[in-house]
Amino acid sequence: MTIDKDILNRLNEQNISVFTINDIIDLGSYDNLRKILERMTKSGTLRRLIRGVYEIPKYNKTFNMFASPSIDDIAKALARNFNWDIYPSGNYALNILGISTQIPSKYIYISSGPNRKYEYEGNIIFFKHATLKETNSFSYITNIVIQAFKELGKDNITDEIIKLIRHKFSSDEINLICEEAKKTTIWIYQNILRLKEVNIHE
Repeated sequence: MTIDKDILNRLNEQNISVFTINDIIDLGSYDNLRKILERMTKSGTLRRLIRGVYEIPKYNKTFNMFASPSIDDIAKALARNFNWDIYPSGNYALNILGISTQIPSKYIYISSGPNRKYEYEGNIIFFKHATLKETNSFSYITNIVIQAFKELGKDNITDEIIKLIRHKFSSDEINLICEEAKKTTIWIYQNILRLKEVNIHE
C-alpha cells in the first residue's frame, strides 16, 4: 500500500486537502491511480465530493461529523485540473472582503476556461469565461477588489466599504493593488486609490 502513503504525503506536503487525479498524476498511470483512489474512497481514507474531485476528510469531534470542505478549495482543484486561471466575482467577492456577510449559494468565478457549472451539496460553482487579458493582467487580490467594485457599482462605494477593504490588506498589498489597477476602468481605479487615503489605525 505504499502508493497510498505516497499520495497522502504528496497532498500533505503541498497543503492540499481537495484534489483531482492530475495533482498526483506523476505517481503512477492514470488508470492505476483511478483504481487506487476508488479503493481509498471505499475504505474511507478519501471522500469523493463531485465527479473527479476528492478530499482528505477532516472529522469534527465537536459536532460528531465530517467538516464540509471549502467551496473555494473545490473551485481551485477544478481550476488546477483544467489549467484555468480563476478568481472570485459577484457576491462571493463581496463576501471574501467582508463587505457582505451573506453566505452565497452560487459561487461565481471569472475563468480563463469555458463557461461551466458544478454543484456540491446545494451550492453552485459557476465558472464564467473571460479573455486571457482580463484574467492575467492582475494578481489574485487585485482581481477580487475589482470584481467587488464591479458588483457594487460606482455610485455605491462608500467610505465605510473603502475602510473595510483597506483593513483586509497590508500596506504592500495596497500598493500592489493600486499599481496594477492603473490598467482597469477609470472609475474603479479612482476608487481603488481611495484605499491609500485610509488610516490603518482608525
